[in-house]
Amino acid sequence: MTWEVDTFFADSAEPEKVLIDLNGVQFDELDGDETSVEIPAATIAALGTPVVAISVSFWWSGSPPEEQQSAVSVPVQTGGTGSGNPGVLPAARPIVTVVHVQPRTVHGASNIKIAWQSNNYNDGNIFWGPASAPTAFRRNIRPVGENYSGTFTTDRTLSPATQYVFKVEVRNTLHSPTWISTTVVVRSASDTLSVRQFLLASGRPVTTSLATLVGPDRSLRRMLVG
Repeated sequence: MTWEVDTFFADSAEPEKVLIDLNGVQFDELDGDETSVEIPAATIAALGTPVVAISVSFWWSGSPPEEQQSAVSVPVQTGGTGSGNPGVLPAARPIVTVVHVQPRTVHGASNIKIAWQSNNYNDGNIFWGPASAPTAFRRNIRPVGENYSGTFTTDRTLSPATQYVFKVEVRNTLHSPTWISTTVVVRSASDTLSVRQFLLASGRPVTTSLATLVGPDRSLRRMLVG
């Protein structure tokens, strides 16, 4: 896996450390000038999941330290269930990818967006929540017509820098009552107390007047962390 520092901003700086997570668990810590990592096949197989969520985090020291994360989900295996009604195609195991891990901005609270793709299912659900309660929330994803893909953005308040579990399950009840699923673990964005980083993440210039953003209570901290 390879990566590079975002060069959209002219003053982008290389990180001091690069942290690699697999399914929300730290796999490696690299120097800031590293731009690639090799993940052994045995390590991926030992995870025992059909999709591996790989997160790359850039870390800078400071008061407080800053961390920016990007994530991608890599399918390891796909396929349907075993025996069932021979006249009906089984549902396909969902391929789940992480679209973004969004920190808090002037536009709203932090969120995580995932996408899924399957085939020929007529019932489905997303169960998600923190690692301590991974099925705390549920969203039904029955297909509309023959559209077997979609996206989901978290609609609950997220704790910062916390592992969240997303389980996407589908089935074709005409073939088999058995659910097939894919689970990914994603770490939510860290809060920042840096006004500069907050403005950049919000797509606002660093010269933006804070008076237009802080609201009637005039609280910078509330603006930054809610």
